[in-house]
Amino acid sequence: MPSNLQSTPGPATPDPGVDLTAAQPRRLIGLVSLVGAGPGHPDLITIRGLRALERAEVILFDALLDPSFQEHFPAQALALSVGKRCGKASIPQADIHRLLIEHARAGRRVVRLKGGDPLVFGRGGEEAQALEAAGIPFEVIPGVSAMLGAAAGAGFPLTHREVSRRITVLEGHLLPDSPGAWRDLVASGGTIAVYMGTRTISTLARALLDHGAAPDLPVVLVERAQCPGQTSTFSTLALAAAGALHATTPGPGLVFIGEVLHHRFHATPEVTHESAAPVSGSSREARPRGGRRERRAS
Repeated sequence: MPSNLQSTPGPATPDPGVDLTAAQPRRLIGLVSLVGAGPGHPDLITIRGLRALERAEVILFDALLDPSFQEHFPAQALALSVGKRCGKASIPQADIHRLLIEHARAGRRVVRLKGGDPLVFGRGGEEAQALEAAGIPFEVIPGVSAMLGAAAGAGFPLTHREVSRRITVLEGHLLPDSPGAWRDLVASGGTIAVYMGTRTISTLARALLDHGAAPDLPVVLVERAQCPGQTSTFSTLALAAAGALHATTPGPGLVFIGEVLHHRFHATPEVTHESAAPVSGSSREARPRGGRRERRAS
């Protein structure tokens, strides 16, 4: 009785001289590290961030970083400037996503080096979501934010007992647009920190005055925080509203408003200090990072 089954050829016998694993290599995906570089000087990056930077094969870095950061880039790494500066041509965010994904898919270790902290006005969230959607392994390494660095460099606390227990963070390009929001901001009595606010200082000050803020409420503009040439310009809300407070450098600046500015301190990192009883027989000294200037707008 004839069978309706058809025979099929079996698997070919492999050539013993051919290494099949070598002939069909598995392509490994790299890793993207979104690294917060801190507010300015390279010595404020975290140890974990520095280790990621030292292992990097590709580095996409921001325009706001101190140029001396490049001394810490591995010599063999491909370094690409992808930073954005207000009013200047810059690479679109979608192209940054594409570069991160393409280099990671090629099996490379990629560092996206961002000023401050990646998740505070740094588009780190957008980049993390793009990498996750593309199936790319990634990590986020936090950094000292520009707000924290500016306050420490200019010498004032952001919170202070019985003075301010609240910090409100604003973006200078997108200020509140309702009277109720401004009234709530004034009534909060806390510290106001404004990123990217150098061009809207007078507008911000006038709005606060119009909604009940005191004319003598202190204000400071900190420029080039934690970098050589840092400046801190102290003023009042009334003077800022009149246009007396304005940027003096082309670099980035943060504006702070609140009673905490009455509680300033003056750290002295430039003073060389050698311990009378060194730990483990070693001595330490504080090294200056460049001059800092302080002035008062009037």
